[in-house]
Formats: sequence, structure tokens, C-alpha cells
Amino acid sequence: MKLDNLLVVIAATTLLTLTTIVANQMLLPLTQQEAVAQNTTTTNQTQAAMAAITQTDLDSIADDLAAATEALLSNDTTDAYNTVNSIDHKLFDTANDQGEQNIKPLMQIFKPLQDNIDSTRDALRNNDTANALQLLNSTDAELLKITPQPPVEESQEEEEAATAGNSTE
Repeated sequence: MKLDNLLVVIAATTLLTLTTIVANQMLLPLTQQEAVAQNTTTTNQTQAAMAAITQTDLDSIADDLAAATEALLSNDTTDAYNTVNSIDHKLFDTANDQGEQNIKPLMQIFKPLQDNIDSTRDALRNNDTANALQLLNSTDAELLKITPQPPVEESQEEEEAATAGNSTE
């Protein structure tokens, strides 16, 4: 009798373990599918947010970066600081102007820029102009990473047109 009860307990435990394993294996792919779907949604939101940004928006920020760099090279740290603040405001305004649904994805995209701007401000407050200049250059590089590039065909056509206009045959 005791042996029969022991066999029943072992069989029940084995069945329960197998059921748990099978259920976990079935749920895991669903969880992975949800993660992939969420990543796809985030990517689509980011792409839609970036599509709303114009080259003019980014050019304005690039111009201010150049102005801040020029101010630093001229030892005008006050003007550099004010221009850096202007860049900070333009980043926020650019994200805000794209609509509420795009603010969060754009602020994620702008985060490396924002971090560099914050560090540049800190360096300027500490009179560390060399570091501030390096941070502005890093910010410019980050801006280039998010600046949409024209398709290769357009770039080649523009280069050919420029070359044809410069030739004097």
C-alpha cells in the first residue's frame, strides 16, 4: 500500500513538473514575440518622430554649435555659454514642435546631444574651455549621427552637377 502511494506521488510530481516545463516553453515564445513587437513599435515611433524633423531644424542647431565654438576660440565664454543655452532650448523646442506623441522618442534621440550640452555648460562654469571645446565637437559629431543623409544617388547627381558646372572646356 505504501509503495502504491509512493508511486502515485512520484507520478503526480513528474506530471506536474512536465506540465510546468511545457507551459513555460509555450509562454516563452509569446514573451519573446511581445518583446519583438514592442521593439518594432519603438523603432517605428522613433522613425516617425525623426521624419517630422526638418533639415532646417538641425541646421539651426549646427549653426549654434559653430557659433559657440567660435565664441570659445575668441575667449568669449559668456557668449559661448549663452549659445549653448540656446542649443538646449532649440533641442527641446524641436522635440516639442513635433507633437506630444513624438516628444519622448525625440528626447531619446537627442539624449547624447543633451548630455554633451549639459557637460559643456558645466565645463564653462568651471572655466574649463578646453574641455568645453572638446564637448562641443562631440556634440557636433552626435548631431551628424542623427542628421538624415541624402540617398547615394542624389549625392552623386549633385556632385556631378557641381563638377560639370566647374569645368571650363
